[in-house]
Amino acid sequence: MRRSIRILLIILCIIFTGILAYSGYQLYDIMHTYKVSETMYNNLSGQYVSDAAPAPSADPVSPAAQEDSQVQLERSPIQVNFDLLLEENSEVVGWIYGPDTVINYPVAQGQDNEYYLYNFIDGTYTGTGTPFVDCFCEKDFAGQNTVIYGHHMNDGSMFASLSNYRTEGYYEEHPVLYLNTPTQNYKIEVFAGYVTDAESDSYILGFSDEGDYLRYLAAMKAQSDFDSPVELSSSDRIVTLSTCSYEYFDARYVVQGKLVPIG
Repeated sequence: MRRSIRILLIILCIIFTGILAYSGYQLYDIMHTYKVSETMYNNLSGQYVSDAAPAPSADPVSPAAQEDSQVQLERSPIQVNFDLLLEENSEVVGWIYGPDTVINYPVAQGQDNEYYLYNFIDGTYTGTGTPFVDCFCEKDFAGQNTVIYGHHMNDGSMFASLSNYRTEGYYEEHPVLYLNTPTQNYKIEVFAGYVTDAESDSYILGFSDEGDYLRYLAAMKAQSDFDSPVELSSSDRIVTLSTCSYEYFDARYVVQGKLVPIG
C-alpha cells in the first residue's frame, strides 16, 4: 500500500512539474511575442514617422479670417514617409496615431480579413498582427464607413486602449485620433464608443440613401458610453475602429469617429 501511494505521489509530482513547465513556457512565449512586436513597431515608427514640421508663418490676419481658416491651418501632429513605407509594403493605406496612447501603427489592407491578423507588414508572423482595413472597404477611406480592425492585446498594445472609452473622463482627454494617408491627413473626431456584436449594424459599410445613413449615425451615437458634441451630417465619412471585448462570445468594442481633412 505504501509503495502504491509513493508511486502515485511521484506520478502526481511529475504531472504537476510538467504543468508548471508548460505554463512557464506559455507565459514566456506570450511575453516574448509582446516584446518582439513592440521592438518591431518602435523600429518602424522610428524609420518612417516623425513629428510634424511647424506650420509656416503667415501674414497677420483679422480674428474673423483666422477663425474661418482654422480648419485649413490645422495639421497632423506626425508626418509619415509614405514613399519609403510603400516600398516596404504596397498594401499600407495609412498610419493611425493616438496622442498620449500606444496607438501609433501602420494600417494595411489585404486581399482578405485574415492575413494581417497575424502578420507584420514585412510578412513576419506575429501574434499581434497589423491594424487593417476591412477588405471590402475603399482603400482611400472614401466610403461612408471604413472599418479598421486591431487586436486587443493583454499588454495594452494595439487597439486595447479603445476600451478605455467606456468612461467619459477618458473620452474628454482623448477626443481625437489622427489618420495619415498617402494622399490626405485626417483628424478623427470621436463621437461614439460601445460594446457590440461582431455581426452588428456597426459594421455596415454602405447605405441606401441619406436618410438611412443619418438614422445609422444617430443610432450609433445613441448607444455610446460617453456624450460627444461632434455633429454629424449625411456628407460625413466615418471610421469604425474595432477590437475584441470579452463581455460575451464574439463581443467587440468599437470606437467611431468622423474624418476631418487636415494638413
